[in-house]
Amino acid sequence: MKVSVPLGELSHKMNAISSVVPGKTTMPILSTVLMSADKEIFSISATDLDISVTSRVNGAITEEGRIAVPAKKLAEIVKSLSGDEVVLESKEDKLTLSCGKSRFVVNARSAEDFPKIPKQESKTSFAIDPEIIGELAQKTVYSVSTDLTRPALCGVLWEVDRKGIAMVSTDGHRLAKVEIAMDLPDAHKTDVIVPAKALGTMRTYAEGEKEVRVSIGENSISFDMKETTIYSRLLEGPFPNYQRVIPAKNEKELVVSRSALAEATKRVSILSDSLTRQVVFSIAKNKLTLNVSTQELGEAREEIEASFSGEPMEVGYNANYVLDLLRTIDAEEIVFLLDRPDNAALVKPASDGGNLKQLCIIMPLRIG
Repeated sequence: MKVSVPLGELSHKMNAISSVVPGKTTMPILSTVLMSADKEIFSISATDLDISVTSRVNGAITEEGRIAVPAKKLAEIVKSLSGDEVVLESKEDKLTLSCGKSRFVVNARSAEDFPKIPKQESKTSFAIDPEIIGELAQKTVYSVSTDLTRPALCGVLWEVDRKGIAMVSTDGHRLAKVEIAMDLPDAHKTDVIVPAKALGTMRTYAEGEKEVRVSIGENSISFDMKETTIYSRLLEGPFPNYQRVIPAKNEKELVVSRSALAEATKRVSILSDSLTRQVVFSIAKNKLTLNVSTQELGEAREEIEASFSGEPMEVGYNANYVLDLLRTIDAEEIVFLLDRPDNAALVKPASDGGNLKQLCIIMPLRIG
């Protein structure tokens, strides 16, 4: 293989694809990237067996070939180079990189050892602006579970039909749901659980793209863009019946400035317990008081303006969970719909988001 590629583009593609390469693995071949020069296409591929990425790189191919190169070292080398063009040349199990006055020879592996990139039989596919997928993902991935014993909660539920998309995530302590009404004439009704890492990878590569084709198969999903294809396994369900946990009788409305609440929560939580991160919301008719008291660290208190439709009450929340959901809401004012101090709160923007609707649920902490 012999290829000449622009240094800037190679550096950009290596930075992006490195996020797919597993940091620790019992299969050394997974710590490599596959470089392929085939006819007029030069591409770089990486996989962790769950997610695979193939990204095409503009370059002049002098000689076809394929080779698997250690990803981390290759990325470090490319980042260190100075110049305009990089010449990549492989012979047997070595890759030579030449750029300006620099020359590196890297020990590599046979392309035959690299796992085959999966091919997918699609049940449904549709084209969509990747910014829409990115926004829906940003508003849901924060509440994805990290508990591997409950794999269905380690991803985001997609509910797709011709009228739009809904995404839902939960870790048992909080829940996020966002839906957008839009015309997807090619989409068939389907529900799938997409790993959070796959969404993060798609967002990395979709920057600057105007369209992505999403294809959903029996056990997989793929994102096809101008120069990149991302393939991911889907997570096995079933996803919990989230509709059952959405509060239906929360009628006490607490309306507060999102930015004021975020800043106040951030400040008082400095003295919160390192495990529970508890902040107590003392809610009255015209104000919300945030209180923190820990025996080891001390106390913090801050008042902010608010309006409340019920009788005064106190509720404890994990400050990190509050801050996470506030970061996903764009409206300046938000509404907490409450019932009792020991019941979940429903949080949403105070103003209508047009064709995009968002709600969050957060469980309270027992005030001790």
